[in-house]
Amino acid sequence: MPIYSTGKPSVTPQYRTANPPIFNIPGIILGALALIVGIHLIREYVLSPSTDFKVLIDFSLIPGCYNVPVPDCGERLPGANFWTPVTYALLHASWGHVAANALWLLAFGTPVARRLGVARFIAFSLAGALGASALFYIMQPTLLQPMIGASGVVSALMGGACRFALTLPGQLGSAVHSYAPRLTVQESLTNRTVLMFILIFFGTNLAIGSAGFAGGNTIAWEAHLGGFAVGFLLFGYFDPVRTQRFR
Repeated sequence: MPIYSTGKPSVTPQYRTANPPIFNIPGIILGALALIVGIHLIREYVLSPSTDFKVLIDFSLIPGCYNVPVPDCGERLPGANFWTPVTYALLHASWGHVAANALWLLAFGTPVARRLGVARFIAFSLAGALGASALFYIMQPTLLQPMIGASGVVSALMGGACRFALTLPGQLGSAVHSYAPRLTVQESLTNRTVLMFILIFFGTNLAIGSAGFAGGNTIAWEAHLGGFAVGFLLFGYFDPVRTQRFR
């Protein structure tokens, strides 16, 4: 069965970043990494193939199960359609998939988590997961293949970081970046660094979707765009750092 993987968010940053020392990484980021790695370890080395397949079916996003009457959808756990728009982000297709998302989560999750705090970061990540799954469903309403991966959430973190962290030079995860002034949406779109980042992000993902290269037939580029849009547009509603005017 083909599996739609959110892959890694398709973008090439136009600046150099360095991962901060491990003791400077927010605890919520370390916890998130431990969670996705732990889940994949259990799936790979503990569960039987049949049990793992059941986990995949019950916790991945399958858009067609909302409106296509097929027997396989009826075999899912009752209520699966309610939690899978979020739980799909905890499953991954391979160790490479896990590693790619972990690296992007470290890079962009660190400044966002440091700025928002644990509760707001979790809420923001959930919103990103829902935004990613919503656009994927809109674009693929009858798809019966599972969609999995944390890249929709990571894309939301990228979108949020565009509102404050990409306007300063230096290490992305530093405290200076984490508490930089928040830009309005309009200000962000007129900032050269942010605008270039957004153009590369959207351009690469749209190219993957339209041309079908780089595994575009199984990379859920729609989820990347949905997550990024939610993170970029709604970041101000989660941000506890106040500026002179609401943004």
